[in-house]
Amino acid sequence: MSVIVETGSVNLAANSYVSETDLQAYAAARGITLVGDPTSLLLQAMDYLESCNFIGYKYKNNQNQNLQWPRADAWVDGWYCPITTIPIQLPKAQCAIACAIDAGNGPLIDIPRQTSLEKVGDLEVQYRPGAAPVVINRIINAELHKLLVNGGALSVTKA
Repeated sequence: MSVIVETGSVNLAANSYVSETDLQAYAAARGITLVGDPTSLLLQAMDYLESCNFIGYKYKNNQNQNLQWPRADAWVDGWYCPITTIPIQLPKAQCAIACAIDAGNGPLIDIPRQTSLEKVGDLEVQYRPGAAPVVINRIINAELHKLLVNGGALSVTKA
């Protein structure tokens, strides 16, 4: 399957907000070397994005619209986001999610039971009381919070 980018035109075949080249440029600018296939990483990132509860509603309430964006009645930072616009935070979020998936910390990873104490031979692991059971991916949270209803919840990923 190839990546077809949504630009705000309501392309019914679209399956991404960024291209493979965009993802590679995002990663390179942050000193990240991707190991996985960029197409696969972007499509997996879209699996997560499509599960989010975004502000506004699908353009013209088009039930055939493949992706959640573009959307109508969406306000970002107090400004109306035109219906034919994909907010800049969305492509950045998709790239951040794809990079997290590539690093093994994607937001859709199953979360195992938290270990409070584990001992194998001389090696012992114990988590600090009150520590999160998973890694909190603040980059994903930062990119998405303005686009989600009520700012969304914390995006957590496996440690």
